[in-house]
Amino acid sequence: MNKLIKFFSIVVLSVGLLGGCASQVYHDYIMSGQVVTVDDKQAVVCVSDTDGLKEHQVFNVYRTVYDPTAISEGENSYSREFVGKIRLGKTKDKHFAEAIVLDGEITRYDMVEFDRGF
Repeated sequence: MNKLIKFFSIVVLSVGLLGGCASQVYHDYIMSGQVVTVDDKQAVVCVSDTDGLKEHQVFNVYRTVYDPTAISEGENSYSREFVGKIRLGKTKDKHFAEAIVLDGEITRYDMVEFDRGF
């Protein structure tokens, strides 16, 4: 009986932790959005919710990079590479906001994360 309770406790805890990866909390505090378009220094960013965003907030921008030479078992072939910073402009609607590229070579599909240092 005691082993059964421990087993179900571990299962419930595991499902809860794995489910957290897809939760709103993850998108609000860790991955803030994605670059949708870039034209010169003007960009549009898709975010989970623009309600908490303010104009002039600064975001770090990262690109997912694939390394095909990573062949060892357990070696991760994907990594994140810092590519620049953007500053938010006006929100377009509930999910999109305008942004200005502050530095870096930012392209479509790059990941945007809030820079808590600003």
